[in-house]
Amino acid sequence: MYNKLIFSSLMILFVLLGSGCSNSSEQSKKEDIIIASANPMSGSSKEFGHMKVKAMQLAFDEVNAAGGIHGRNIKLLVGDDASSPKEAHNLAKKIVADEAVLAVLGHWNSASTMAARNVYNGAGIPVITDSVNKTITDGTTPYLFRIVPTDKVEAEELAEYAFRKLGFKKIAIIYVNNDYSKGMKDYFREKMQRMGGEITAIETFSEGRTTDFTSELYKIKNSEPEGLFIAGYSSEVALIARQAREIGLYLPIIGTDGISSEEFILIGKEAVEGVRFNGFFYQDIKENGSENFREKFKKRYDKEPDSYAALTYDAAQLLIEAIKKNGASREGIYQYLSTVKDYPGITGKITFDKNHDVMSKIIMLTIKDGKIVKDAVQP
Repeated sequence: MYNKLIFSSLMILFVLLGSGCSNSSEQSKKEDIIIASANPMSGSSKEFGHMKVKAMQLAFDEVNAAGGIHGRNIKLLVGDDASSPKEAHNLAKKIVADEAVLAVLGHWNSASTMAARNVYNGAGIPVITDSVNKTITDGTTPYLFRIVPTDKVEAEELAEYAFRKLGFKKIAIIYVNNDYSKGMKDYFREKMQRMGGEITAIETFSEGRTTDFTSELYKIKNSEPEGLFIAGYSSEVALIARQAREIGLYLPIIGTDGISSEEFILIGKEAVEGVRFNGFFYQDIKENGSENFREKFKKRYDKEPDSYAALTYDAAQLLIEAIKKNGASREGIYQYLSTVKDYPGITGKITFDKNHDVMSKIIMLTIKDGKIVKDAVQP
């Protein structure tokens, strides 16, 4: 009987302790301001996801070190969409199921954002994305905000730049077979043709599977273009540039924002010198504390921040400002983002239009002496 009494008492104590721990954990969760990252931490675009998370953590650690927001720290929940629409949809469902999550930074791949956008919108959770597919902000999912120009805007400005600023009247195209690059290819081609330019060849390749591009490049070479437009991501575009030089194809190359990364230079080496592409952050940029951000990022991570790290840092700062002004709620953040005007970001002033697209123009960058710099010729 005595032993049973001791056992019962210990069980009651265990339950009470367990209950206490649970309440403490729940209280801690309530005290933290929860923001989620939904980006590729694995898969073909993982380098961009990792750079974005680094920028988020830098921004949130800074505000936490200064006392948080009204005494509350920001906690970052990092999810991995693996560059996969299916995984992105599943991740979005997990995120919105947690009522503590106030906002989402992501996704990077357009196909992933397209797969997840209705989930977020249905839950009324604000999302700041750097995906470019113009359908994302078609009015049906107003809780999504885009911090980069759409694929249509980007591709048409690149075509105008190639035709009017660089003087290319005949240009070839090679693109990766996915939503992002298909859109870029179509809008670029249509704009070039409307201006009177000629598309001499269009070649495509499979994302993450093609490593030998010589067959496509020989077809492009034989079409005798004056320039080459490539819509794709860092590693594959770097290989294309290297293999083009190897077969004696020394055409000027224009790329999209998807190659604005350190990996592009590491893989492409000398072959990517002089390649032009649009981006949002570069060495020696001077925009609202951009030099300070670059120094802090490089000191902490021992690498240069790319365009997407800078854009994400701006997006994180927008969320911080929204919570400071409107309180820690999904609707408060949504209202702030819907009305923000000329926010002084390190990538430039940020205002979202009625469709929640950022109002900005492209900046042309290039590779010079192994570094990303602003190109001498601008749109």
